[in-house]
Amino acid sequence: MKNKAMAIFAIFAILFFSSVSGVVCEETNSIYIKVYEDGSALWNLETRFELKTQADIDFFNEYMAALEEDKDFIIQKKKDSLQNIINRVAYSSGREMTIENISLNYQIIDSINKKYGVVNIKFLWKGFGLKDKDIIQIGDSFSEGSHLKEGEVLVIEYPKDYSIGSINPEPNEKRENSAFWYGPKILLDNEPKIVLEKKSLLSSLNLFLFGSIGILVIAIVLIFYFNMNKKKKNTPILLSDQEKVINILRSSGGKSFQNDIVSQSGMSKSKISQIISEMEKHELIAKQKYGKNNLIILK
Repeated sequence: MKNKAMAIFAIFAILFFSSVSGVVCEETNSIYIKVYEDGSALWNLETRFELKTQADIDFFNEYMAALEEDKDFIIQKKKDSLQNIINRVAYSSGREMTIENISLNYQIIDSINKKYGVVNIKFLWKGFGLKDKDIIQIGDSFSEGSHLKEGEVLVIEYPKDYSIGSINPEPNEKRENSAFWYGPKILLDNEPKIVLEKKSLLSSLNLFLFGSIGILVIAIVLIFYFNMNKKKKNTPILLSDQEKVINILRSSGGKSFQNDIVSQSGMSKSKISQIISEMEKHELIAKQKYGKNNLIILK
């Protein structure tokens, strides 16, 4: 059934040609489709006219004034025409489809060294995509193909909690939650065809668990590290006997009587005497006799 659906630019023919047939400036068309989780889609159809001369600007101003004068009538006429086509799509697909919230806007914008007259028609297409549990299928609303001309662009944006399961044809560019097709390009029947899959809770949980495990491992390593440092700080440093004597001498200003070293070290007199002799042999200390006691001097 050839008329079971429609090509993308059939919409442009309905929405623009009868209204902009008097505009003779160079034009480019863009279609922005934002798909929602329930399968509905916000369409933004934009035609941009390059205004090269003052005559172009004056003409477009007159055109906008004419649109403004008959705006409500034009919107209703376009809505009725578009709904007739959508009804045929709905009949062939077996899904209910409606057009809501249609709006018409126009303005002149300044770009780098250029001026453009821009006309936008926006509407909400209920039932645009087929929602089946956690899957959104897009494509059966396009039939008989379409032709994107040079400079024209088609953009389809999808919900953030969905990812692309399959897409055909491959877009010219992918950005976050958006696919772009640039003209010139021929789109065949039911293209673009996209299957959107909701990001699973399991994947989210796996990501969460992976992150949690990573944090846990880091925490365990840090706890182990701090405990090891704490143990090192709390563990007495085992000093050699000579080091003990040297520390006692340093704390006493570099010299001390041998009897005082015995009392401070906790070692026996014979042990200290042996250590002092060994240190004197290696010229680490000097020993001076003071009566029955020896003055030990650190070198």
